[in-house]
Amino acid sequence: MNSRLLGSLIVTSIFLVANPAFAAEDRHHEMGGDHHAKEAPKAQPGKMAKGHHDSAKKKGGHKKHKGHNMSPHWASTLDDEQRVAIDRMHLKLCSLHVVLKAKAAVLQKELNVMTARDHADKKAIDAKIDKLMAIKAEIMKHRYDHLTEMRDALTAQQRISYDMSILDRAGAK
Repeated sequence: MNSRLLGSLIVTSIFLVANPAFAAEDRHHEMGGDHHAKEAPKAQPGKMAKGHHDSAKKKGGHKKHKGHNMSPHWASTLDDEQRVAIDRMHLKLCSLHVVLKAKAAVLQKELNVMTARDHADKKAIDAKIDKLMAIKAEIMKHRYDHLTEMRDALTAQQRISYDMSILDRAGAK
């Protein structure tokens, strides 16, 4: 009897492990992921044609947005002079932010320590919060100055794509 039980457990386990793999393979091909197909996936009206593998996560760079694929992404149309100018702007912003973000991280840790104490000094905590928020406000001001400076470096056509990416954001980081 033990061998029957063991056998049925093995068969059931194999079925459970294999079944999701088969289901994933079926979904993969339903989404147009047949690597043996000779045709590219058809584009939906108003959208550019692309395979589902094209939407994989990419490190760094700017992300493509779904809603405005009619004109090329602004970063892909930069000339060499614009590219160098924008690299300089990014370097300037990063050099400002690296120090401010480090200060903000230290203040956040200090705030956490102050809060975790017995009989925490609420006035000191409020003062620390004010310092932290002042640094975060400074970071945001630098970031939005950078966005407007970047916009000034672009042509009218490049600004369309750039402005759409700004409007799609939840906020500047």
